[in-house]
Amino acid sequence: MGRTIHIEDKFPDVIFHNGNVLAGPSSTKGPVSAIAIADQWIVYAGNDIEALGMAGPDTRKVDLRGRFVCPGFHDSHNHMLSTGMGMLLPSLARASTVAELLDVVQRQVETVESGAWVATASDWHESGLAEGRMPTRIELDAVAPKNPVILRRGGHNVVLNSLAMSLFGIGDDSLAPEGASYIRDNGKLTGQIVGSAHVAGLLNQLPKPSMDDYRAALEEVQKRYAAAGITSVIDPGLTLDEMAAYKAIYGEGAQKVRVSMMWKLPTPAGTADEAVDLLDSGAVTAQLDDVWLRTLGVKVCVDGGVETGFYRDPYERQDDPEFPRGKSFQSAAELEAICVAANRANLPVGAHCVGDAGIDMALDAFEAAHALSPISDARWTLIHMLYPNDDHWNRLNALGVGVAAQEPLHFALGGGFVEYLGRERAANIAPLSQYLSRVNVPVGGGSDSPVAPFEPLRGMSSSVTRRSRSAGVLGLEWAISTSEALAMYTHGSAWCAAEEHRTGTLRAGMLADLVVLSDDPRAVEPEEIPSIEVELTMAAGTITHGSLGY
Repeated sequence: MGRTIHIEDKFPDVIFHNGNVLAGPSSTKGPVSAIAIADQWIVYAGNDIEALGMAGPDTRKVDLRGRFVCPGFHDSHNHMLSTGMGMLLPSLARASTVAELLDVVQRQVETVESGAWVATASDWHESGLAEGRMPTRIELDAVAPKNPVILRRGGHNVVLNSLAMSLFGIGDDSLAPEGASYIRDNGKLTGQIVGSAHVAGLLNQLPKPSMDDYRAALEEVQKRYAAAGITSVIDPGLTLDEMAAYKAIYGEGAQKVRVSMMWKLPTPAGTADEAVDLLDSGAVTAQLDDVWLRTLGVKVCVDGGVETGFYRDPYERQDDPEFPRGKSFQSAAELEAICVAANRANLPVGAHCVGDAGIDMALDAFEAAHALSPISDARWTLIHMLYPNDDHWNRLNALGVGVAAQEPLHFALGGGFVEYLGRERAANIAPLSQYLSRVNVPVGGGSDSPVAPFEPLRGMSSSVTRRSRSAGVLGLEWAISTSEALAMYTHGSAWCAAEEHRTGTLRAGMLADLVVLSDDPRAVEPEEIPSIEVELTMAAGTITHGSLGY
């Protein structure tokens, strides 16, 4: 018998029956074939007979004909607004050579006036180019001599042409600020700049997006996410302006994806001291009650990405010989101060940490915050935690800290990790089975879009195969089962968002967040999972993709 909740004087709006329903990672109530929904909520999950017996005269009854149903996909680390903004810009993702990349830039130059900025989306990586390198400012100068060019790559790198460098006041004799690197070749700047905070400060000097830009971006990205089965995301690293745009647009009417926002500190071009002052001022407070838009906490970046993580051992390939192990974006004291202030403000922290030395710093700062006021079960998380060591697990578990993991980074950037770390170390990037066996709380699944593909079914496939896009299979011993991947992308991410009490499982009393698939991912070959069709997506009882017309 399934569990039922009663909404006074309300018959279900819709009853799904005759389905193959995955209710959740630890369902013990026997097989589920039917779900009844009223308003935003699941009011029953169990067998067909009991579900259909609840129907009223206007209840829509949908025969699933054996189709697979599971909780809606929840991405624990997805820059949805940034991904949407990138969808409005030229993409370099399909370029396979530097020449093809430059062609994209040149075509964009031809559409704008002389002197206008040319910017591209960040959803690409040089490991996907035959040359395996970034374009240089000289090459960009050749296709854009009269326009400043800024190529974003991920969240920590940009490449500038000479005019853009000049407008930013950067020359060959310029020194990078603390926490950033200016890449050089024979003493000359290549145009590549690395460092999350400094890059954010440069981007902050570009023309500001309008509210219409934000609206168009969110409309497009939500449509694509719903088509991929995504019902919820944690959008980390937002500015106050971006959070305000979210609130304004979500306040205008129906949306398709439920969002938990995280505020990025320090602010673009800001300092740790300023971040502490902002936290103490109450500029942002946690707001977890709203169904569609919530304020979850704070994100800090300890280190960077493929070539900018902070490791205990040197890189095999070193772009900045002065820092052979990489470097952190803040000092240990600055990171600790921000985390302590966030704890005072009752804002949980998600710390972006890639290398093992970066993880060390994040845990040091978390422990300092915990010593003043316990953070256990406050949903502090290590974001990425791509290269953990054995001594990290006990420290993490003692704090009750979770992990927001993104296998798609391993899939998309495997070739880059091999080049910078060597194949043996790259194989240990994102050890999924180790997360599941060593972390005491649910582990969230996600993508880090636009850095890696956002489609959850793609992420689940590579979680099982450990096959990367450009370096083959890496670290097969860290593969997980399809059932485990499904749990990460549903219940695990809901835990990271402090929302497991109302989403991530399909049972009475939970939000009606669900997805209907053409096939059961557990019943097909792992390589075939990305080809499964998302037939219907429902978020909080609203159909966001597909229809009930079976």
